[in-house]
Amino acid sequence: MNRFEDELKVALRREEPSPDFTDRLMARITELPSPQTERKADKEKDRGSTWWQKITAVLHPPQMKWAMAGAMAAVLIVSVVGVNRYRQHQIELQRQAEIAEAEGQRAKEQVMFAMRIASAKLNVAQKKVKDTLQHDDSK
Repeated sequence: MNRFEDELKVALRREEPSPDFTDRLMARITELPSPQTERKADKEKDRGSTWWQKITAVLHPPQMKWAMAGAMAAVLIVSVVGVNRYRQHQIELQRQAEIAEAEGQRAKEQVMFAMRIASAKLNVAQKKVKDTLQHDDSK
């Protein structure tokens, strides 16, 4: 056997209890409060507590504290994610509006340019018509 097993065997060997072990154990048992005295103490404690303390005791039992903290953390995380997504959506809408406005401005400039070209062409055509009419009148 190796050294660890030897040490384990020594540590776990059977030992007889001391002669006064039973007396000490019985003395400690008699010192413990009985379940009935614990219930009486709880009732007396409840009588002295306010209605608010009773409500909070029901709503916040010790085993629920971690569950409540976890639920609150989950709600906080969901809220933060929701607000972040809402902001991202608003930013995207604003960006799309800016793009649409820029495209509209560019389309307006193109229409104005086309109108200038059309106007120049019409002026040329009008001048030719006038010249033709004046030339026909002079004959």
